[in-house]
Amino acid sequence: MLREVFHFIRHVPGVARLARGRSQADIYEALVERADRAGIADYRRRLVADLAGRVLEIGCGTGRMFRHYPPDVELTAIEPEDTFRAKAQEVATTSRATIELTGDAGESLPFPAERFDAVVIASVLCSVDDVDRTLAEAVRVLKPTGELRLLEHVRSEKLIAGLLMDCVNPLWRLYNRQGCNLNRRLDPSLLRAGLRIKHDERFQIFVDGLPAFPSRLVHARPMRPPSA
Repeated sequence: MLREVFHFIRHVPGVARLARGRSQADIYEALVERADRAGIADYRRRLVADLAGRVLEIGCGTGRMFRHYPPDVELTAIEPEDTFRAKAQEVATTSRATIELTGDAGESLPFPAERFDAVVIASVLCSVDDVDRTLAEAVRVLKPTGELRLLEHVRSEKLIAGLLMDCVNPLWRLYNRQGCNLNRRLDPSLLRAGLRIKHDERFQIFVDGLPAFPSRLVHARPMRPPSA
């Protein structure tokens, strides 16, 4: 834990300097680029490498996931922030997958029930207004035989580290300007959404300018039976 604390003290103030004179989209892109270079890009690739059919990505940001989707994916990507979506639209033109972008939000999806073979959420649940509502909507539009794929940072399960993240979270939100929270708990929200975890990979990557988030790559499936 001491390593994480020292890393936070050393690097996180740099986020405030990075934010000066930049748009939210530019700040996000700079931080995500650092994370991808440090190893997150490989987790992104593995998150979606075997997907096919109709896929929904909730909160695509600037389109960092797009390059990793296989060519047989028909992707619908939603991003409510205009500046983020504009950058994502540029990236979408070079993707192997077929991509349609919309400005919808994850808490209220405009799609019919059981439309998608998979739903992907990558580094989004930390900043949505309502995690439970977002996951409930994801489950609603997901086929009973489909999977929810998650790549998220979470609150530490260690007592002291978790309490420290709770204490530091207000300062972190002030620094990052993205609405990102350090201390979101994933498992209770998945359970409330009616999801069971099929695959759970836990990891931690140290990135300049970012806390050493405890992170997880999760495959989850709806517990509800298929419709008659």
